[in-house]
Amino acid sequence: MPSVEPSAASSLPQWIGDRAQRHPDRVATTFVDDDGNETSWSYQDVWIRACQFASRLREIQSPSVDKDSPRALLLFPPGLEFITGLLGSQIAGWTPVPTCYPKPGRTMERLDSAAIDCLASAIVGDQSTLSLVDRAKLHVAARELPFIATDLNPRPLMTTGGEGYDGFDPHALSLTSESMAFLQYTSGSTTDPKGVMVRQRNLMANLESIRRGFKIDWQDDTNGDPVIGVFWLPFFHDMGLIGGLLAPLYVGGRTILISPRAFLQRPVRWLKMISDHRAVVSGAPNFAYQLCIDRIAPEQTDEIDLSSWKTAFCGAEPVLARTLIDFAHRFSSNKFSFSSFYPCYGLAEATLLAAGGDGPSEPKFFTVSREMLDGGRVEESPDGRGKAFLRIVSCGKAAYQTELLIVDPETKQVCEDRNIGEVWIRGTSVSEGYWNRGSENEERFNVSTADERTGFCRTGDLGFMDQGELYVTGRLKDVVILRGRNLFPQDIESTVHDCLGSDSGRCAAFSVEGPRGEGLAIVAEVSRAMNDSELPEKARAIRRVVIDIHEVDPRNVLLVRPATVPVTSSGKVQRHRCRELFHSDDIRCRYRYDRAFLSEQAPISIPEIPTNLALADRGALCAMIERWLAEWLIVRAGVEPRDIDRDKPFSDYGLDSMTAVELSGETEDWSGIELTPVVAWNHPTIADLSHFIADELIRTGTDRQHPSSSSI
Repeated sequence: MPSVEPSAASSLPQWIGDRAQRHPDRVATTFVDDDGNETSWSYQDVWIRACQFASRLREIQSPSVDKDSPRALLLFPPGLEFITGLLGSQIAGWTPVPTCYPKPGRTMERLDSAAIDCLASAIVGDQSTLSLVDRAKLHVAARELPFIATDLNPRPLMTTGGEGYDGFDPHALSLTSESMAFLQYTSGSTTDPKGVMVRQRNLMANLESIRRGFKIDWQDDTNGDPVIGVFWLPFFHDMGLIGGLLAPLYVGGRTILISPRAFLQRPVRWLKMISDHRAVVSGAPNFAYQLCIDRIAPEQTDEIDLSSWKTAFCGAEPVLARTLIDFAHRFSSNKFSFSSFYPCYGLAEATLLAAGGDGPSEPKFFTVSREMLDGGRVEESPDGRGKAFLRIVSCGKAAYQTELLIVDPETKQVCEDRNIGEVWIRGTSVSEGYWNRGSENEERFNVSTADERTGFCRTGDLGFMDQGELYVTGRLKDVVILRGRNLFPQDIESTVHDCLGSDSGRCAAFSVEGPRGEGLAIVAEVSRAMNDSELPEKARAIRRVVIDIHEVDPRNVLLVRPATVPVTSSGKVQRHRCRELFHSDDIRCRYRYDRAFLSEQAPISIPEIPTNLALADRGALCAMIERWLAEWLIVRAGVEPRDIDRDKPFSDYGLDSMTAVELSGETEDWSGIELTPVVAWNHPTIADLSHFIADELIRTGTDRQHPSSSSI
């Protein structure tokens, strides 16, 4: 397919509007809901809906709306309306701010923190979402904002002289390359949020970097089928927004979208979508590939063909060599090629992509002794094996129009190859800084090396270069990266301290390595007066509150005596030292909780559901289902067997959102009974849920066959 250079558009809306004129009927995006129903919008649909909403925004008169640069908090569930809110805000001259998924009737810390930091002008969402928001649960900074629905009383879809809706000629928009595209809040911190200011020039440059890196031609040949991508990542995640939604639209392709819940519930759905739609591009953080390895049984992939999947990008968190190798081996029979992988490095401060390959190819590994990583210079040990060695995955070379250096963070001297230092970047994709963060911007953006090379951004990541390729080794500071999210230990430690009370001591939160990726560990000092019998419940309480506020389940919780957590001479917690003590098993605990991680445990056998069920079978069927649910909680979620209680709410077991979705997904796979969020809400215990599933099996008169030898 011939490559055609884009128009002179200086902004994404202008470019999308141009595409809407050139191929109006081409399908731009399709959302497949959890029931398999599809909703598709053409490029013309996308453009007209965005222009409709922009017209409404321009008519709004409200004291809270900043007339110079109003900011719209985007609050949408998975679906297509988000696109209307994003592009419509840009066309109207507003700055969109992706926030989070809505939580009906609940607090939304990420929404609140963004509203406080950016002094938002309005909350934008669809009618259904906004009607379920409890204003009383929002911070005052968000509570008093006007709610604006993108789908409220839409006028008939129409165009005006082929130029767009209500005269919005894409090439006559007042947008420039300097216009703000959006504020991208870095995930994880709610107490100190930072909104990356992404301008249109940053966005357009990064989209071009992605196109060139992935080796995708412009999709302007109307005689052929446009390239297709499949994605499930949330749009408030930079990889989901730019890599999953905007990049396919930029090249003129088609993007197939499913919800994160659909993937987490049944990872095979992701691969099936790729197979069914013959998708060329898809990607996700490392944990998603690992979840496919752990959760997809061989018999689930008999009909899946992954030969079309030419670019499987992986980034947003540490990329593990073992995961890539295992995934390629596991799905080789489904025609997945090891050379389709595209390990990459990116960050919100660079819009998204900062380093990657020149097209997909077999990943490169650099084997190094762990001892060398602490020494500052590495040498390759290709025959190294065991825990003393680590295989680091190459993230490729600097992206198009991006320069990448490894710099000594203290002296600011540029490092030679194979010397570990901080990753510094500069280029057209790199943001000028955070919203309203003058002093921090001075420290991190537009900085200079010792030899006076200027205009660099300090990433805070550590790594080294070898033959022009980047290898990331860790973080300069203590940020924990899990499932593509940045978690700030200070936030977690504050949450734990509040949970334990004022008589508790110091706390350290840090990342720990495991066979399937990083996890979160917490070491907390408890009062000497606390009885040993209270400690298990305190550990459970810590897990519950960390899950509720930070949406991650700690892999390890260690309760220790006062003065156990190491500190500096000035009293600061030494998280790095605490991590070293943890890995060497030198922390003396009063109580310790360790959660097994998914496939580190044995597979769960699937008991056979009898055929021709009758009401008389209900008691035995309930008991069988209860045993299954209890075994799942023990094996998959790491619940202590002694803590299993058929009448205890699932929320008391400390399940984070991902684990809860996995439980419902595997139970659906086994029983064949759909477990919607409403069902889970109405049947919150092992006993209640077992009775519901048993009654449904008897009511439907199922005659399914479930071989007892199967396992998940």
